[in-house]
Amino acid sequence: MTLHKYFSIWVKLALNAVQETFINRATSVLFLSGKAIRFAMMLLFLLLLRTQLDSIGEYSTDHLVLFYLTYYFVDLFGQMFYRGVYQFGQKVRTGEFDFYLLKPISPLFQSLAGKPDINDAIFFIPSVLISIFVASQLNIPITVSGIAWFILLFINSLLIVTGLHMLVLAIAILTVDVDGIIWLYRDISKLSQFPVTIYFEPLRTILFFVIPVGFMVTIPAEVLIGNTPTYSLAMTFIVGTLFLTCSYIAWKQSLKHYTSASS
Repeated sequence: MTLHKYFSIWVKLALNAVQETFINRATSVLFLSGKAIRFAMMLLFLLLLRTQLDSIGEYSTDHLVLFYLTYYFVDLFGQMFYRGVYQFGQKVRTGEFDFYLLKPISPLFQSLAGKPDINDAIFFIPSVLISIFVASQLNIPITVSGIAWFILLFINSLLIVTGLHMLVLAIAILTVDVDGIIWLYRDISKLSQFPVTIYFEPLRTILFFVIPVGFMVTIPAEVLIGNTPTYSLAMTFIVGTLFLTCSYIAWKQSLKHYTSASS
């Protein structure tokens, strides 16, 4: 019943976001144009990667293309569902977050998913179609079992993405600053555009076990291309679950330190 209630609320929020998109048509067109240019530049980068390099470490350039696409879609899901995180700092500074605490729904849900990005959702479908075409041109034998495990690991990646955004919210309550933190997260996550295993220690361990973008991108991509994953699948699911749990605990603890704008 609770899941159905929150899904219904999210649908209403998404419909509101659609209305805002059509009201601000010029802004939305500019945003989608920027997304299209960015995606085209990404495809150009992947093309240059394939034509100018033979390999990086133990991975061929075809492998690197799949790593890059995996990162792109994990990041895109975070942008679509958790765009409200980018505005959370302002809500804390102005005291609008006080009203979140008074409503009979989870303030975490409102802060995370209260403003879905419809523009990213619109761009998602053509991105998928183009990416499937690009993947079909690669010289990589992809199996049905590999795809099945990739889907499960991708879901686990979304748990890690959710946990990372929860941490951003928790830090925003404590520091009243979200802009620097969210962009720091995005900069660090961009390191997973390439296999995390190519980095030297201790950066490699940090990207697996402190800020686990390695489990978020590298492991699913390794399974998809048929390589033995750097860490076991069981470890990957355990890290995803534990990270989400610890992030939720950090969020709950941060609420105890929230003093509202009037204090």
